[in-house]
Amino acid sequence: MPKQIPVWPYFFLALLSGAVGITLLYYNLDPDFPAENSLEKISGRVDRVFLIDDLSGKPTTIIKPINSIHFTLEDNEGVFRYPGNWPGYSKLWYQLSFHVDIWVPRSDIENKNPRVVYRIEQQVPDNWVVEPFSFSYQQIAASQGRSGQSYVQVGWVLTAASAGFVVIALMVRTWNRRRRESHGR
Repeated sequence: MPKQIPVWPYFFLALLSGAVGITLLYYNLDPDFPAENSLEKISGRVDRVFLIDDLSGKPTTIIKPINSIHFTLEDNEGVFRYPGNWPGYSKLWYQLSFHVDIWVPRSDIENKNPRVVYRIEQQVPDNWVVEPFSFSYQQIAASQGRSGQSYVQVGWVLTAASAGFVVIALMVRTWNRRRRESHGR
């Protein structure tokens, strides 16, 4: 009996690349980014700042792109969230203090979940040595448009590769069957 080529690795690769590709497309094809005029300004002095791992939802001490900065403001019971893949994430982590103006969607103000910040500006004392940071809605939207598009492209490539692996698996299975039939006669 002739040696046959295993088919399962091709089906496994098809399943894996298809799952990752579809996931990337699902989360990045139509980003849910609010309009700038739907944002509400909230101001206050920064109270607490902490890192949260977005996958587990638990506090962490390591800065990674899959984390987000969560913070609270004095005299405001809400928690605010600045995602790790947004511009100025590291700078914000090291410098988030004093008074800030933030913009969050009006629809999220009554929400008990952490409110995503779509614009942030810091005010510092006059004698402070570090320049205050400011990340506009346009900067954040542009960065998300670029990264979202790159994820969409990778998603399409992985989905196409998945289809390609299925075709290869079917061709190998047919080739194995024909070899078996030709040696069986």
